[in-house]
Amino acid sequence: MFRVVQNFKRALKAVALACCVVGASSPAFADLQDILASGKVRIGVPLDVPPFGFVDENQQPVGLDVDVAHMVADALGVELELQQLTGANRIPFLLTDKIDIIVSGLGATPERAKQVAFSAPYSTIYIGVFGPKDIDVKSADEITTQTVGVQRGSSSDLVLTELLDPARIKRFEDDATLNAAYIAKQIDLIGTASIILKHVAKQNPGLDVDTKFVIRHSPPHMAVRYGNPDLLRWLDTFVFYNLVNGELNRLAVKWLDEPLPEPFPNL
Repeated sequence: MFRVVQNFKRALKAVALACCVVGASSPAFADLQDILASGKVRIGVPLDVPPFGFVDENQQPVGLDVDVAHMVADALGVELELQQLTGANRIPFLLTDKIDIIVSGLGATPERAKQVAFSAPYSTIYIGVFGPKDIDVKSADEITTQTVGVQRGSSSDLVLTELLDPARIKRFEDDATLNAAYIAKQIDLIGTASIILKHVAKQNPGLDVDTKFVIRHSPPHMAVRYGNPDLLRWLDTFVFYNLVNGELNRLAVKWLDEPLPEPFPNL
């Protein structure tokens, strides 16, 4: 009997030691109560992707994602620290604790969900392939000689990489250089969000832009690191509350020129 008790005690000590080792090696990321206690939330947004995020004539960050970030900080009752993101560094910045929340037009995919936890969607867009009217392309299979420009790490990049010959894809580090390349006719087609290209066309009257095909609907979600369940639940509640009171619809009309669809997608 004594040996059984001794063995049991040794087993308990081993489990406790293992837990301590795991706890010591796991990074301590800020969850909801940590953010509230610190009085600050770090939110990553785009500043080169109109109308989601860009710099206005007064050199101030504006856009749909910027407005959402301000709404999140106001609802939390804490100071907002904005961090500029690109399509490629959104998830790495979150995972390396440079930010607490991504609000940067991030579409949810099963692959991305292996790395980050997505909130309910807060707006809606679709991504597609666009180009001049005289290019007769209606699907990825018909892109045989044309070059398609995409932003590196974007949803368009991820999907088209699976569908196209690698030689047909040209990647750019941000939307600004991608759009400039399309305007300058350095690429034949462009894979991007419809609303982004709509904004580019507004800024460049006469730009030859025609929808070739829709890749998929890709509503943007906020994202946090795994292991922050309270913060994720709070963000879902934030989205629900602002859908019901019409604030997110107001932002869609303000920045996307159209209301949110009904029924609105959920996660």
